[in-house]
Amino acid sequence: MQHDQSILSIVKLNVGGHYFTTSLQTLTKDPNSMLAAMFSGKFEMEPRGDGAFFIDRDGTHFRFILNYLRTGKLTLPDGATFLKELAEEAEFYQIQGILDELKSISSVKLNVGGHYFTTTLQTLTKDRNSRLAAMFSGEHAENGTLFLDRDGKHFRFILNYLRNGELVLPDGATFVEELLTEAEFYQIKGIQMKLSIRSEILTNEEHISLLLSWLPLLDSGKRRHRFRLLFRASRDGFAAATFHSRCDNKGPTVTIVKSGKNVFGGFTEQSWKFQNHGSNCNEAFLFSMVNPHGHEPTKIPLTLQRRGNSISCRADLGPTFGGEFHGQHALRISDYANISYSESNDIYNVYNFPPERETFFTGNSRFVVTDYEVFSLN
Repeated sequence: MQHDQSILSIVKLNVGGHYFTTSLQTLTKDPNSMLAAMFSGKFEMEPRGDGAFFIDRDGTHFRFILNYLRTGKLTLPDGATFLKELAEEAEFYQIQGILDELKSISSVKLNVGGHYFTTTLQTLTKDRNSRLAAMFSGEHAENGTLFLDRDGKHFRFILNYLRNGELVLPDGATFVEELLTEAEFYQIKGIQMKLSIRSEILTNEEHISLLLSWLPLLDSGKRRHRFRLLFRASRDGFAAATFHSRCDNKGPTVTIVKSGKNVFGGFTEQSWKFQNHGSNCNEAFLFSMVNPHGHEPTKIPLTLQRRGNSISCRADLGPTFGGEFHGQHALRISDYANISYSESNDIYNVYNFPPERETFFTGNSRFVVTDYEVFSLN
C-alpha cells in the first residue's frame, strides 16, 4: 500500500460489494482496531482497478461502524434487529467502543414472579445505585429468560420509569403501597421519592429529597416516613373547616404551600386541632423551596426559647405556624386563602428566619395562596 497522505486522505472501500468513501483519519481513529492496523501500513493493501480497497466482510451494516468512528456515537434506528450481526463485525474490526455500547442496549428477557418482560441492559442499569444495576452489571445470559423471585404485577411501572424518568400511574391507582415496596427492594430512589410524597406542588426530585432529609426519622432503624395525602385545597376547597375535618388529630403532618411561583410550608409533629390553642413542639420547622430572593432551599428551625408557640390551632384558620402575637403568625393560611390574604410576620422570632423575615416566602408579608396540601406521616 502506498503511503502518500495526499492520496490516502480520502479512501474508497468496497466492503463485500457495498461501497463507502471516508478518510484515513476516520479509519485509524481507534488505534487498537483492525481497521487502524489495516491502514497503518502494516499490511500490503492496494486499491483495485475501481480505486477501492476491498474488504471481504459483509458490508450491510458497515456504515454504522464508520459513523461511530466519525462521531464516537453509535446511532441505530429504533427497534434495530441486527445487533448480533453488527456485534460480529465490530468484534472482527476490534472496535471495543461499539461492543460496549451494543452490550448496554442488548435485550434482556425477564420473568418477574410469572410476569414476562423484555427490556435492555441499558434500561436495567440506568440507576447506577439501584439493586437492578448491581444485578445486571456483570455478565448475563444472552439467551433464555432470567427469573426474579418478586411480585411482577406492577414491574412495568418500574421499567417505564427507568426508560423515560417519569412515573405515570393510572388515576386513582390503589397499588401505591405495593409499588413502593418493590421500589424499595430494587433501591430505585427516584420512584421512592415520587411515591413517598405525591405532591402536585413539590415535584422537583431534589426538593423532595431535601424535605425528606429534614424530617425526623421514623425509628432507630433510620427508616423514613411514608406520606398520605389528607387535604389538597385545589381538590377539596379552601375552607378552613374542610382542612380541619380532614387533617385534625392525624399526628405529624407536612404542609406544602404554593403562592404564585413560590413554594414553602412547614412540619409539625403535633396534631392539628379544631379548638383554639397553641402547641408545644420540639421538631417543628418551616421551609422554603422556591422564593423570590433566589435563596437555595432553606429549612427554618424553631428558636429554642419559643417552642411553646410552635403552631396555632384555630377553627377559622388553615394550618398556622407560630403562636399568635398581636394577630401575627410566622405562617398563617387563612380561611378561603385563594381569595383572602394569608400572612407571614414572625415578629416574636418563634422561627429562626433569614434576614428577609417578613418577605422571605413570597416577597411580601401578605399573599394569596394558589394551592396548599397537607400530608400525614405514617
